[in-house]
Amino acid sequence: MSEPDFHTAIELIGKRWTGVILQHLLAGPARFNELRDRIPRITDAMLSQRLKELEQAEVVERQITVARPVEIRYALTPVGTKLEPVLDAVRTWSKEWAAAHHNRD
Repeated sequence: MSEPDFHTAIELIGKRWTGVILQHLLAGPARFNELRDRIPRITDAMLSQRLKELEQAEVVERQITVARPVEIRYALTPVGTKLEPVLDAVRTWSKEWAAAHHNRD
């Protein structure tokens, strides 16, 4: 039995760099340069692509200030913030998996 909604969701959050971006945005809105500086080895092009994908999925929104200079921040939408327990569960699982994998070496 196929679950297209699950498949679409897991493909979205499972893309390279997406989980890390979401994790940083859980701490609060951030500018593009702040995200890039916090995520080692991500390229500008990849960060831009992932943010656009997350915007299209309505998980992330761009917040534009009217002050001068204009400032653009990226923030999780209400739907995006609901990913927090999912990411927490993955973090917990990854620690357990890494410990079990390390013990076998």
